[in-house]
Amino acid sequence: MRTFFSFVLCALLAMTCWAETSPAITNKDMLMVAIRQVTQLKITKQTDSLFYSPTTGIEDCCALSALECFNSQLLTLPTSNKDLQMKLRKTLRKKSIVSSVDRCTAEQKAKVNCQPCNSYPMIDSHEFMKNLLNLLQKSFMQLP
Repeated sequence: MRTFFSFVLCALLAMTCWAETSPAITNKDMLMVAIRQVTQLKITKQTDSLFYSPTTGIEDCCALSALECFNSQLLTLPTSNKDLQMKLRKTLRKKSIVSSVDRCTAEQKAKVNCQPCNSYPMIDSHEFMKNLLNLLQKSFMQLP
């Protein structure tokens, strides 16, 4: 019995030490994960499907709205890797990604009128993914 408790105590101590020494995941790290997932997600076939896509001229305070637009349409992309598709959707909703993209104060947001998703131009899936990648890369470059 004493040996069991010693083992449990050692295991808890080891887990605590590991948790204290593991580096925190930064916003840049999470953006890199999202960028990698976008580049790994291959569009399987060319379809006639078109997607609303925020373009490269997105106002800074509308970047979060644009990200939400991209994320809302990811499920309908023609890809064979549905697991990666779901991981990307989950990654794009993470707090660190949202805060990296949304760098405006509430006052700044109140001054702009962001376009609704269905008002953006409709483009094919390859251009859609390219625009999403551009948004993530722009956010990455703006981080300190």
